Amino acid sequence: AAFRLLDAGIRARVASEPFTAQTQNGQRRFDYGTILVAAGPQDVDGAAIRDLMQTIAEQDGIEVSVLNSGLSVDGVDLGSRTHMALRKPEVAIAVGDGVRSSEAGEAWHVFDQKHQIPVSLLTLPTIRDADLDRYNVLVLPSGNYNSLPTDKIKDWVSAGGTLIVYKTALSWAAREEIANITLLEPEDEDAGRRPYASQEQVSGEQLISGSIFNAELDLTHPLGYGYNHSDIKLFRDNAQFMAVADNPYATPLVYSDDPLSSGYISEQNLEKIAGTAAVVVSRHGSGRVIAMTDNPNFRAFWYGTTRLFMNAVFFGHTINAATTE
Repeated sequence: AAFRLLDAGIRARVASEPFTAQTQNGQRRFDYGTILVAAGPQDVDGAAIRDLMQTIAEQDGIEVSVLNSGLSVDGVDLGSRTHMALRKPEVAIAVGDGVRSSEAGEAWHVFDQKHQIPVSLLTLPTIRDADLDRYNVLVLPSGNYNSLPTDKIKDWVSAGGTLIVYKTALSWAAREEIANITLLEPEDEDAGRRPYASQEQVSGEQLISGSIFNAELDLTHPLGYGYNHSDIKLFRDNAQFMAVADNPYATPLVYSDDPLSSGYISEQNLEKIAGTAAVVVSRHGSGRVIAMTDNPNFRAFWYGTTRLFMNAVFFGHTINAATTE
């Protein structure tokens, strides 16, 4: 729905605080993440806006409310600066040699098939050589990004870009100081001598090959907009762990203290993952770097975290800088 509005040239904002307003159907409370479209000033004819709103209501299943006034009954008014202006996402996804093809394809599927949002698929040589200024969102799934020019990526983020990295891309982002994150190193296990035949079993026990975990989401954070419950399920197939950020507002999603919901994980990894970060947001200049330990688009059907991913795309640039320092 938001993309339909922005693609049509309609100015829209997102509510970063709840408010109660008088609608044509009575008073109603609007929560974090409500999309606001003012009658004016707009560059699009009012009739065209109304027609598009009708389309959104019918095709996207979104309830559209007409407010009687810009003054709220309770909470901030519609003209408040706390309602952040949205921008049309111009998205690029890294693909090709050096990038995990399944993860890139899953992200592409979510944009193209689920949301009908056009994206550009860029190989790593193209990212190195191309002008990235036409994009405001860059998605880096698992991959080897050592060939990318770090300064170019940093400059692009600093100019206002939103960089989304996940899984093995975190190591590159942390090492190059693009993301202000801390990855937790595996502990050395001094178990003494072991039988030769046990090597495969012992190594396999430390893998996380596909389990479901409990996590706690901050519903007031832009990445949490639209969720009704703070407890969500994460699918994980890697043993990479990320520390909670020093800034108390920069970790909107953490693994719960009792994290295992379904599947296998070793006792050692279970202790390690409890309370760690699933998402950390940091910044470079005017831009944001959103680091995720897991693939939010697993097989393009893990819808519980697909919303998290799309929130990063649409609302990442609205995240308060003070919460990321």
